[in-house]
Amino acid sequence: MRPIRTILKLSINLGLLGATLLTCAVGAEWMLKWKNRCYPVQMGWVGEFQNRPSANFITDPQTGWRMRPSRSFTWTFNNETHTYTANAQGFRSTTDFHAGDPRLKLAFVGDSFTFGAGVSDDEPFPALLGADSRDRAAWNFGMPGFGVDQAWMSARYQALPMKPDLLIVGLIDIDFERSQVVFRRNEGFGKPTFRLINGRLMQRGIEVPPNFVMQYLDERSRLWSMGVRAWRAAGVKYGAGEYWTLNQAIIDAISDDCRKAGVPVLFVYIPIKGMQPFPALRNHMRQTGAAYIDLTEQHPAPPRSIYLRNDSHLSAQGHRYVADLIEKWMRSQSVFTARIQSD
Repeated sequence: MRPIRTILKLSINLGLLGATLLTCAVGAEWMLKWKNRCYPVQMGWVGEFQNRPSANFITDPQTGWRMRPSRSFTWTFNNETHTYTANAQGFRSTTDFHAGDPRLKLAFVGDSFTFGAGVSDDEPFPALLGADSRDRAAWNFGMPGFGVDQAWMSARYQALPMKPDLLIVGLIDIDFERSQVVFRRNEGFGKPTFRLINGRLMQRGIEVPPNFVMQYLDERSRLWSMGVRAWRAAGVKYGAGEYWTLNQAIIDAISDDCRKAGVPVLFVYIPIKGMQPFPALRNHMRQTGAAYIDLTEQHPAPPRSIYLRNDSHLSAQGHRYVADLIEKWMRSQSVFTARIQSD
């Protein structure tokens, strides 16, 4: 009888422990939801959603989406309305891009910070760098919502084939999270997404949906999201986990593509409001010898006015600040010095 009693007692204790853990988990979920913290990660799987029609953007097979060509639209952003003009190629510019342009050609890839969300057509830092000299062309391939993976695809399929003299890659920390997301719900478009398998980047195809538990955790659990965010924080600080290793491989792929194309590349880290540093990115850039500008390393520190008052995006002053940093970097490079002629 003693073994039966022992087993029964153990079963009761395990049941009580399980009930306690479940109660704590439910309580934590409720508390996080009540405080509106740790929104579910919602990384999803390839094939979960279909693209939605958009008045301002179209599907792009290489990058996910781009602007509707030869169209302008207005967005009210940060309580201000600005016009966003697309050239015939579907990129934010009032003129088309021509590979045969004899001027110094600068190509920019990135997200909404590079695109210039919240400022007018002539105010994003790519446009400013183009306007600073008559002997310079600046091509802005940046798009709202892009991740590091899409910046890579944009460089590979859009920017580098135009044979620029310099590729500038604008990065913010959220771009690294986006590399793990297969569908951008805000934009309504799917996007290219990759996995790192045996050291190689492999594009993800249509996938079998995960089981119910994993779907629930991904779509609804804020407690699970807290754990994912903790791993991401470790990636930012220590370069640990898939969040970092995946993006590190993508950054290295951008550098490799540029090296094969004979195009120098400059990476620019633009932190969102709060000036959160990215130690893993900074260390990797130093270890690989990549050309790199980090706004968190500037002395004196950038003024708060580089951001929009009620938003994390760059203000017109912020775009001017970034443009000046890139200009200063180009002037420090002998390969560009002879070709820079400022008005």
